[in-house]
Amino acid sequence: MKLQLTATKIYLETKNRKERIVINSGSSRSSKTYSLMQMFFTMMYEEQNILITVVRKTLPSLKATAYKDFLDILDKNDVYSPNNHNKSDLTYRIGSNEIEFISVDNFEKVKGRKRDYLFCNEANELSYNDFTQLALRTTRRIYMDYNPSHDEYHWIEEKIKTREDVHIIHSTYKDNPFNSEETIKEIERLKNTDPNLWRIYGLGLMGISSVRIYTHFELCDEMPENYIDFYYGLDFGYNHPTALIKMLETDDAIYLDEVIHASGLTNSDLGLKMESEKVDKDKFIFYDVAEPQRAEELRRLGYAMMPANKDVKLGIDTVKSKKIFITKRSINLIKESRGYSWKTTPDGRILDEPVKFNDDGLDATRYGIHSNSLHKINQPNIRWL
Repeated sequence: MKLQLTATKIYLETKNRKERIVINSGSSRSSKTYSLMQMFFTMMYEEQNILITVVRKTLPSLKATAYKDFLDILDKNDVYSPNNHNKSDLTYRIGSNEIEFISVDNFEKVKGRKRDYLFCNEANELSYNDFTQLALRTTRRIYMDYNPSHDEYHWIEEKIKTREDVHIIHSTYKDNPFNSEETIKEIERLKNTDPNLWRIYGLGLMGISSVRIYTHFELCDEMPENYIDFYYGLDFGYNHPTALIKMLETDDAIYLDEVIHASGLTNSDLGLKMESEKVDKDKFIFYDVAEPQRAEELRRLGYAMMPANKDVKLGIDTVKSKKIFITKRSINLIKESRGYSWKTTPDGRILDEPVKFNDDGLDATRYGIHSNSLHKINQPNIRWL
């Protein structure tokens, strides 16, 4: 059978490597994952009696990326057969060959049968123990892909890249000629909003460690009169402050204004305060889903309550990817932003986890910006946390 593939040079370079471990490291949208899935697709027609395992940290993430890409490649080549597809086990057979998709939260599968080829998708999400268990049961070759992170001490850097049997392929979005103009513009916008994220997602390089999380916020006198989007973020509290942040988006920035930042508010107090502050009932309020009863009471008062996506790391990255202005009157939010920092270990290593202290307004900000961004994309694979 003659296969027809539209592939990038990443596909060819990866397919021709013979080292034990091949690492595809690079920027966002460089075709790393898709190229690897194309490679496995062709291998299943070229070889006999092989088992390929594709693994990621969580099953929802795996289904939305590598698994979806593989099914797309089958469809584009008009070879998909439901008789070969076990949707329950997430396996697909071509002749005597099989590809399986598993997550490491199913530890028994990680410790399961031997495989010929292993692909660790977004490998930096895995622990070193996860990788070791999988590698010990892989007889031929191991492939990995990931975007470099802020953590220069990651086990991939310390324990894998230093091996003699490793080949590293570095790629950026410029190596993928199939990116849309809008995708390219979105990536290149990071140059002017967050140089560190530009290094990671634009250049595909290791981020420069910094303890302070948000270094790009600027102050402004007032909110803009003209805008393209308007929404709120809400973090419930009682002993800790309840924080409600108003957000206006323009073509090139997001403006933040502190509406409420106060402790000791019951829900009736909060409702009255929102009314006195003239909070717009027609605009989405993205709230902490850990407080569904409080949100329901506000919904019954007529407010447009929307559950927030609470993925902290992804949320922080979304905020860092935007140009942000804070009104000068937002005293608490400004103070929080200047002290919001990554955790560090006793030996000085910086972790990808923020210190949970004085962050109520920033949590509300993250809920609003990140969740509204996902809401606009309207992807079916998004799971609200």
